[in-house]
Amino acid sequence: GIGAAQSLMGVLEPGQLLAVGFGETTMSSLQHLSGFISSQQIRLVTLSGGVGPYMTGIGQLDAACSVSMIPAPLRVSSAEVAGILKRETSVRDVILAATAADVAVVGIGSVNQRRDATILRSGYISEGEQLMYARKGAVGDILGYFLNAEGECVEGLEIHKELLGVTLDELAQLPTIVGVAGGEEKADAIYAALKGRRINGLVTEETTARAVLALAE
Repeated sequence: GIGAAQSLMGVLEPGQLLAVGFGETTMSSLQHLSGFISSQQIRLVTLSGGVGPYMTGIGQLDAACSVSMIPAPLRVSSAEVAGILKRETSVRDVILAATAADVAVVGIGSVNQRRDATILRSGYISEGEQLMYARKGAVGDILGYFLNAEGECVEGLEIHKELLGVTLDELAQLPTIVGVAGGEEKADAIYAALKGRRINGLVTEETTARAVLALAE
């Protein structure tokens, strides 16, 4: 989180729009960025629905900070419900704003984390679903979209139609996408995110970086 905050300070210009994904590491980044966000008048927008996973970071910010949150859950019960909510002006406007961000910071989840995965602990997927995704080739996720070892979205997963937020294709249009993740158990997922060009910047620590480089050899 500290490293990511320092990295983001180097790329963000005063008044720019920073889009943030959910997750503990991204929220830690926000906490360490709070003073910079206030002083540089950085505006914030969430990349995904779900207020809860964001509050640990956003709750630390100055009350005067400009924060736009998608007023909907991260995942809903069906593709039909997702479609209806995406047409709501309040939801659509925040998603559109997120697609115009100057910089994005996202966490990278790993199926190797099992019960420690944020998306599982937050109740957005079940252990059974996690096992099924792994059997279909998923190694990790970004914004709830599960990737295979090549960094491509795993096909045929219902969750991908039930998510509210920016899609990975929309995310890819942003100029700067910083992935923030650490832990050797995340090496497969980080490597997949890099290989699929889902991120164009990475903040991690040395042991994880060495594990990722070993996969690239």
